[in-house]
Amino acid sequence: MEIPKSFLGYRRENGRAGTRNHVIILPVDDISNACAEAVANNIKGTIALPHSYGRLQFGADLELHFRTMIGTGCNPNVAAVIVIGIEPKWTKRIVDGIAKTGKPVEGFHIERTGDIGTIMKASKKAQEFVMWASEKQREECPISDLWISVKCGESDTTSGLASNPTVGNLMDKLEPLGVHLCFGETSELTGAEAVCAKRGATPEASEKFMKTWNSYNDFILKEATDDLSESQPTAGNIAGGLTTIEEKAFGNFQKIGNCKFIDVLEPAEEPKKGKGLYFMDTSS
Repeated sequence: MEIPKSFLGYRRENGRAGTRNHVIILPVDDISNACAEAVANNIKGTIALPHSYGRLQFGADLELHFRTMIGTGCNPNVAAVIVIGIEPKWTKRIVDGIAKTGKPVEGFHIERTGDIGTIMKASKKAQEFVMWASEKQREECPISDLWISVKCGESDTTSGLASNPTVGNLMDKLEPLGVHLCFGETSELTGAEAVCAKRGATPEASEKFMKTWNSYNDFILKEATDDLSESQPTAGNIAGGLTTIEEKAFGNFQKIGNCKFIDVLEPAEEPKKGKGLYFMDTSS
């Protein structure tokens, strides 16, 4: 199969290109979910992204939350963003992070405004954003503008034999074309970690991967867990015919084909070393 050298995408203000043109309503915290969903209900053509986080978090956990929220808004598949939070300070932090891309973004906080007032103001701005985004036209973009990540979905005995090698074949074809590629699922590489580490493009990348995997494994041992039954592999994996995490891991590993990863990323960390394959420390 020959890979097209270009695709029709939406060029964003920072030069990135997306395949979608969403206007999203992004709640900062779980308390703001209802407002975000109300705005999305009012204004057709928007999508609310409710979640269960954003309150009582601190340290590395809080920083991950901010990276995730800002990264979601910065995604080139997103044309514009409405950010709704309970408090102004955290709302502004996310708005400011997304604004660095140059795309339209507006923040609203519920404190001293109330749900109804916030929904009204945010809905008006969301309508403006939808009208603006609807005028965006697709244009031809080089295939190298794509950023593609791969992930398993309820593995069974056929995953490592058919579907994942097929994905790996595509990765092998995309890498020479300059596409940013990413894979992850740290826990699901257990049993294949040594083989995976050898796929590092440099000794530094391999060492960084093993450090990441060892950190996960140390956590498991710290919790004195010697039975991951129905966790890794899951009950669904077992029902599909997998018997060990090693079987699942080597099947998972097939998704990267023959590519070598150039760096290891923290959760929600943006790749900074240019085109190529990255490993991100993520859960299954």
